[in-house]
Amino acid sequence: MSQPRLDQLRVKQLRFLSLLASQGSLAATADHLSMTPSAASMMLKEIEGLFGTKLFRRQGRGMALTDEGEALLPRCQTVLGEVGAMGSTLQGAGSPVLRLGAFPHTTTTVLPSIVKRLIAGPTAWRVQIVDGSADHLMQLLLRGEIDLLVGRLPRQAADTPAIDALAQRVLYEGSLSVVAARRHPLAGRRSVALDELLKWPWILPGTQSTTRVALVEAFLRRGLAPPVPVVESPSFFYSLSVVAQTELLTCCAHSAALQSGHATAILPVTVGPDPTPVAMVWRKTSAEAQRAVDQLA
Repeated sequence: MSQPRLDQLRVKQLRFLSLLASQGSLAATADHLSMTPSAASMMLKEIEGLFGTKLFRRQGRGMALTDEGEALLPRCQTVLGEVGAMGSTLQGAGSPVLRLGAFPHTTTTVLPSIVKRLIAGPTAWRVQIVDGSADHLMQLLLRGEIDLLVGRLPRQAADTPAIDALAQRVLYEGSLSVVAARRHPLAGRRSVALDELLKWPWILPGTQSTTRVALVEAFLRRGLAPPVPVVESPSFFYSLSVVAQTELLTCCAHSAALQSGHATAILPVTVGPDPTPVAMVWRKTSAEAQRAVDQLA
């Protein structure tokens, strides 16, 4: 191992390391950062040169952390979290800022009460709500660009070393529902088999959403090819609105389906065998996030 040259290290290089560790793919990391694969490869070589050791090794088609990389990653997360906290501190010294990443379905359940308690509690937080896909919000949390995440923890994140740097508090167990227009032929049935749903067109969120992942897994467990949507939408707000006036089906959190009004109906079909925990997730090293979580206890 050569002598580290950490005085030349830049924050964007730490963000690159954090993203590569969570993505497990140099190509995916390059795409996320709008870089060419060759530029990403050069950046990795430059970073490893600064640290004086190999931080990643090739594993199949992806990249995996070396022992040195795994030892370094939590400290990278700490630095990124502190850099993010610096910006928050400068934005308002009187009222601390909490950057809250929230999944859309939490707007019908816990988000309103969480915000109410944050702004009216002993510490009157200024709350910045950030939305996005599960994968995107998880990347923001790991890079220290948000402080607290409220939603379903992406299953793919559970297998990454970065998960060890996170703490979570489960709020409730959520389930998924398949929704159709009230006048849809399937809406009046007492029961619907999963394979019958494949006869109808779908509107679904993107492939990285926790809802889409759970739906795909439900079909695969039954030996069925999952539905390929004719429409993709950014959130259930759009999906339910479209479903109410078409013959399309969609899948969303049960709590969101219950709030969609009289124009839609929840179909009598089971999507998954187990409820999915909805939790608050934060970096263990973030004192600001821990203070907010303690206030919400």
